[in-house]
Formats: sequence, C-alpha cells, structure tokens
Amino acid sequence: MNRRIFRAFALITLALLVSIFASCASSPPPAPPDASAQKIIQLAQERYDAYDLNGAQYYYQVLLERYGSDPEYMLNAKYEMAFIEYKKGNTEKAIAGFKEVIARYDAPDGQTLSQTWKVLSEKLLAKLTGGK
Repeated sequence: MNRRIFRAFALITLALLVSIFASCASSPPPAPPDASAQKIIQLAQERYDAYDLNGAQYYYQVLLERYGSDPEYMLNAKYEMAFIEYKKGNTEKAIAGFKEVIARYDAPDGQTLSQTWKVLSEKLLAKLTGGK
C-alpha cells in the first residue's frame, strides 16, 4: 500500500514539474534592444507559427512601441494584432483593430501607403460584420 502511495505521489510531482517547466518555456524571450523591425516581425511570426498567439502579440506590441512612428510598421503591427484578436475569437477587439487600420488610410499621406493592410482589413471586417 505504501509503495502505491509513493508511486502516485511521485507521478503527481513529476507531472507538476513538467507542466511548470513547459509553461515557462512557452513565454517569449524579450526582444533584443537593438533588434531591427524585420527581426521583431520575424520573432512575432515564429511565435504565431508555434501557435503562441500571446507571444506573437507581445512582439507586435514591441514593434509598435519601437517602430510605430513609421506608418508601414505601425500598420503591420496593428493589422497583425487585430488578426490575432480575430483568431482568439475576440470579435469586438478585432473589429475595432481592423477599423483603426482602415482609418489610418484617411490621413493626408494615406494614398502613399501600401494598400495591403487596408485590403486585408476590409476583407476581414466585411466577414466579421456580415458586409455591413
């Protein structure tokens, strides 16, 4: 009987340790302070590809904070963050994010920006709102 209890206790302890280490391993490392915008986008995409949406969001937030003054990087980050909200099922946040991206194109320099993020946002916004 004591041997069974010991084995059960050992298995439970092992399972807890594995889950603790696995959860620690899944948080993204901080972005290097000297990372280029392209490197941060790459890090975000790697997290997304690993199904770590929170990690990807973290890196897009870093991109926004460090390179948000560049409209192309800002639009990239805002679109990707809205898309992640869409993937998470946070419809209202996704809609707000896509509308924010589209609204940026109404600025005086909006016509000079890449239309990629606008087109993608419009498509997903139409899907989420039923074309309203």
